[in-house]
Amino acid sequence: MNTKDQSMTRTPRRVTFESLCAIIKAARWVAALGLLATAVPALAQRPLPFAAAANYATGAQPRSLAAGDFNADGRPDLAVANIGNTNVSILLGNANGTFQAAVNYATGVSPISVAVGDFNADGKPDLAVANESTNDVSILLGNANGTFQAAVNYAAGVSPASVAVGDFNADGRSDLAVANWRSSNVSVLLGNASGTFQAAVDYAAGTQPYSVAVGDFNADGRSDLAVANIGSANVSILLGDVKGPFLPAVNYATGVQPRSIAVGDFNADGRPDLATANWSSGNVSILLGNANGTFMTAVAYTVGTEPYSVAMGDFNADGRPDLAAANSRTNNVSVLLNTTPKPVVSP
Repeated sequence: MNTKDQSMTRTPRRVTFESLCAIIKAARWVAALGLLATAVPALAQRPLPFAAAANYATGAQPRSLAAGDFNADGRPDLAVANIGNTNVSILLGNANGTFQAAVNYATGVSPISVAVGDFNADGKPDLAVANESTNDVSILLGNANGTFQAAVNYAAGVSPASVAVGDFNADGRSDLAVANWRSSNVSVLLGNASGTFQAAVDYAAGTQPYSVAVGDFNADGRSDLAVANIGSANVSILLGDVKGPFLPAVNYATGVQPRSIAVGDFNADGRPDLATANWSSGNVSILLGNANGTFMTAVAYTVGTEPYSVAMGDFNADGRPDLAAANSRTNNVSVLLNTTPKPVVSP
């Protein structure tokens, strides 16, 4: 168990019949927002379109996963950050949906988050890995054949927990944003054309930021940041600024201890919205975006116990983004299918 996990209060939750009744009574209100929660398998209206899980070995205690085509064969491959082994595992994909045995590459100590980007503009995917115990980010440049060069490390804040890729100064190069949970800030590392990075510049966030995501929240063409803060139960929005990478953070309340954040357009209005997985309150918060970079009050949807991560995808092929939350205490995944009405096309 991580040191930070020991310091956080666990609040067991369970889905009761009474809570289900409350959800049913609120169905009309829920439909207005556009999300239908299927918090446990018994609530599913129809079988999910997935086969039984196939498991592949990685390093010890895998904490984060990213996909990319690392050997240029047109098939998706996987990169996995293993916090217990101080390395990242690369699993190359086969044509039939299976994966080859993992090959491991050394990183900093306690790698906890991994992201894919092209950091030296050679058209080959590279890796950025946030290392919690060494307070840095490892950059592994890709060779296009599925292998990676030795890691080069760049200092970040204290106890980085999440890394994201974006172009924060509009120079066409990939930059990094790192959420540092012990120093309660976000480190921004601007990229150079050679695959190296400038020294980190830190921006204040909420208390104990644990996850960071990139989006354009005010439609100005600049990359903005959304940061989930586990210690202050909110999300920090840092809008990109023409005079410097980011403006000061503006915070919006979420559930308790949001550990993961995802960006998507959940109500089909063309504006990016936010979803957070709230570990202690056992729910997912949805914050709908306004056109000016602000967000509406969060609406919560019950999922399993201690949701650790949330991801977006169209799981039922209806053209609407759905959500999946990984629940660390109940050892399951909650799926929230999006029921936003489709736009009516005039004849």
